[in-house]
Amino acid sequence: MMAKTFEGLEDVLGRELMRMGADDVETDVCTVTFTGDKELLYKANYELRTALKIYKEILNFDFENTEDFYSHLREYRWSKILNIYKSFKVETNVNSEEFAPLEDINAKISKLICDYFNEKSKKVPPKNNENPAVVIVVNINAKNCQVCLDSSGESLSKRGYRVSTANGALNEVFAAGLVQLSGWKANTNLIDPMCGSGTILIEAAMYAYNIPAQVCRETFGFFTWRDFDANIWQHIKNDAKVRIKHNGEFAHKIIGCDVSENAFKAAQQNIKKAILDKYIKISNEPIDSLVVPENPNTLIFNPPAADIYRQQETDNFLKYLGTILKKDFKGSKIWINSNYSKMAQSLGMTIKKEHSVFLTNQEYKLSLFE
Repeated sequence: MMAKTFEGLEDVLGRELMRMGADDVETDVCTVTFTGDKELLYKANYELRTALKIYKEILNFDFENTEDFYSHLREYRWSKILNIYKSFKVETNVNSEEFAPLEDINAKISKLICDYFNEKSKKVPPKNNENPAVVIVVNINAKNCQVCLDSSGESLSKRGYRVSTANGALNEVFAAGLVQLSGWKANTNLIDPMCGSGTILIEAAMYAYNIPAQVCRETFGFFTWRDFDANIWQHIKNDAKVRIKHNGEFAHKIIGCDVSENAFKAAQQNIKKAILDKYIKISNEPIDSLVVPENPNTLIFNPPAADIYRQQETDNFLKYLGTILKKDFKGSKIWINSNYSKMAQSLGMTIKKEHSVFLTNQEYKLSLFE
């Protein structure tokens, strides 16, 4: 199998998979490959926090030329994954000089799959680019081809709890990655003093209470596969319920605030949808009004690109932020997602550690200040 993530989160995802019991875990850029059974496939989709997609490999071969390539695909028994009633879609990723630039590989593969069924039953499975039952992903690299099934369907960042958004809302997988990159082990209070729509708080709470990342999600790609096993799926969910920590076992607080009323309302709605309103406390106020709990505290937050508090320039805002952090959060671990080049200087603090994550080729840095 193959799990996709953002560049910079591969090691985090690899560790998640190893804790889950995956074998042969290997990391590459934006990718972690691993082996396991059907139960692990379902569990990976349901519980992984830093995966965007999970793919299951069904075919892998080397080829000499395009004729050889299509010959291998014609030999595959497509009835293992499809029948004439299941709609399908083909997606291709091509990095090979063997194919003409304008060659419609998707159409050719779709046709040979239909030809396979037409020869056997005079009927073909329907093609559906909008809502297919089976998504077949063909990855071509030089003279190697890997054929996979998309087991996730929609991106696993679509958790199902986001019902409202605020400006600059964080991707859920990215937010979960920030929490894990910080090294937070649910052993301190977790504070997001500029919480926006609450994504970091929600992801931290689900981590602290062992709640599966997709507990609010209703569907996955593997639900419509020919070999979907409802009993295994139910077992996965029942087992997860047993492992969820109940209120009282997590001995610290998860709190946040935001000066924006719209952001505060969005966070309220999302936290309630995630059924975490008992575990997360938020308020509609600026960072300098927040009642800070006694240490140990860990801050993880995403400051705005400019000062929305007092309409100052960014550098002045950072000096203001540094003053508040040093006065009210002394002794706390402070992780800030920021690309400000003058952040350390403006805060008058020292960067102890940094992690970089890339979203659509844009670098985000998570910096630990002391």
